[in-house]
Amino acid sequence: MKIQNGSIIPGISISGIKLGITKKELLKIIEGNYQEEILKRGSIIIIENAKFWIAEDGKVDQIGVEGDFQGKYEGIIGLGSTLCDVKEKIGNYIQIYDTYELENIKGICFELEDIEDWDQLKAPIDHIYVFRKT
Repeated sequence: MKIQNGSIIPGISISGIKLGITKKELLKIIEGNYQEEILKRGSIIIIENAKFWIAEDGKVDQIGVEGDFQGKYEGIIGLGSTLCDVKEKIGNYIQIYDTYELENIKGICFELEDIEDWDQLKAPIDHIYVFRKT
């Protein structure tokens, strides 16, 4: 299964799949082919272009999209966008380890593609994550 399109809403959902739903509810939505990676605390449900982190409480804690997912945040920022686009159209960001979070909006972060002649502002976003706000 793939998630083709849909809105990215920080701290809430991607493509209508909401954070905080149970693993059972998620499996009903994705109905079918998936892999599960068991972690020390929880697990990750993996489909063709998305991952769902299941927390110890049995609920979806984080959702990540990659590959050919076409959805966008605010109808503007999606896979293939750059941090330059983010800065111009959405606002400032801060680097947290290998990801980039929006400075004033919690519950979303971006991971950049590792390309030759890497430039933080010009490298394409290749993963977008939403997570439960803490």
